[in-house]
Amino acid sequence: MQVTTLRNFGREAHLRKKWDKLWREISERILRLPQREQNIILEDLHTAIESRILVMERINNANRDH
Repeated sequence: MQVTTLRNFGREAHLRKKWDKLWREISERILRLPQREQNIILEDLHTAIESRILVMERINNANRDH
C-alpha cells in the first residue's frame, strides 16, 4: 500500500503544481477587477467547477456499474 501512495504522490504533486500556477495567473486578473465583478466571477467559477465534478463523478459511477 505504501508503494502505491508514493507513486500517486508524484502525480498529485505534479497536478498541485499545475493548479497553483493556474490559480496564480487567474487570481492576478480577478484581483484587478472591482469587488462586485470579483464576486460574480468567483460564484461562476464555483458553479462551473461543481457542475463539472458532478458530471464526471456520475460518469465514473456509471462506468463502475458496467
